[in-house]
Amino acid sequence: MIVYEYKNKSYLTKPFSSNFENEQIRERKISGEGTVYSVTTIYVPPAEFVQESPYTVAIIQLKDATLKVTARMEEPVKIGETVYFTKFENGAYHFKKLV
Repeated sequence: MIVYEYKNKSYLTKPFSSNFENEQIRERKISGEGTVYSVTTIYVPPAEFVQESPYTVAIIQLKDATLKVTARMEEPVKIGETVYFTKFENGAYHFKKLV
């Protein structure tokens, strides 16, 4: 998993603005591990995700960066559990429990 850092802040996408100087943006590979901060199960999804319901969405506090990620969970999880990044697919980060 890659994060971009600029002035002690982390971003999942490369920040671009006339205020950013590209040489000051640092790309860093992180472990992708994190802790479940919040979790919910979607039973009535938007039309484009009906075939996938129910599915679990969680907010993950990343271990190696100062940011949280909204993610699709590949299995049920509880708040406080350790998870890891598995893939980025269809615009969503996917995480799984660390066993």
